[in-house]
Amino acid sequence: MAIEKGDTAPDFTVKSTDKSDFTLSEHLKKNPVLLNFYAGDFGINCTIYMTKFAERYEEILATGVEFVAINPDSMDMHESFKSRVRLPWEFLHDKDQEVSKAFGAIVGPGHMTTGFTNREFFLIGQDGKVLWTWKAPVPKTLPDFDETLNAIKEALQ
Repeated sequence: MAIEKGDTAPDFTVKSTDKSDFTLSEHLKKNPVLLNFYAGDFGINCTIYMTKFAERYEEILATGVEFVAINPDSMDMHESFKSRVRLPWEFLHDKDQEVSKAFGAIVGPGHMTTGFTNREFFLIGQDGKVLWTWKAPVPKTLPDFDETLNAIKEALQ
């Protein structure tokens, strides 16, 4: 079942590239969190949009949110991706897609990537409620940065 705007986000604890555990509820005590699910490190489309987001990362931070990316790739893969593509945010290890499944961020039947983690965003307020979501209608769809940034700003007003 997919998590939607207005729902309470499932809490979770996973490993992070900052060498600690990342617990959603603990991070929400400091800032809203923009949780970005994506298919895979070094995938063509994922690398393209992550690079675009990195170019304008300061604009995301200026909204007051903490941006993190999550998928089931290994921590070694995340660290390599983060370093080689020069991405400034934390990457989270979603072992066995437990978090992806809890949020409903899984590619549905009918696509070559059925069962993979889908490209989706969840903006979670400090109260744990989902303020905004974006889901790729097909796995190759890339989010528009300006639309994403505007949606974040509107949701936080």
